Amino acid sequence: MHEANCSSPGETGEKSPLQTIGEEQTQNPYTELLVLKAHHDIVRFLVQLDDYRFASAGDDGIVVVWNAQTGEKLLELNGHTQKITAIITFPSLESCEEKNQLILTASADRTVIVWDGDTTRQVQRISCFQSTVKCLTVLQRLDVWLSGGN
Repeated sequence: MHEANCSSPGETGEKSPLQTIGEEQTQNPYTELLVLKAHHDIVRFLVQLDDYRFASAGDDGIVVVWNAQTGEKLLELNGHTQKITAIITFPSLESCEEKNQLILTASADRTVIVWDGDTTRQVQRISCFQSTVKCLTVLQRLDVWLSGGN
């Protein structure tokens, strides 16, 4: 059992028990909790990209791609001017030569952006919508994506 050296709140130089918990333990990536910081506003969406990465998006209009095991920020996708209202992945077909994962984001700025999931490159930007795009879905067998709004 680990004994912590408790000190009164006013003393300096001593660590509180809360700060010393875990310092002598080996890190276990499957049980450790990490606070991931990159967004400036509410995060509303988390989507799995593959076995190693996930993306977060929200009211700051930014998409962040993370390493799922280490919590490292891999990419930051900037392109929307208002909050993100939908996010979905678009896997490449088996027959495609390029195996890159696409990320589609919709925003209150009335645009949909198709991103290359491995870079910060915008593959396509669609801005012909009359209102906020509220939802996205992919019909992979037909190799199409659909959007809906007002």
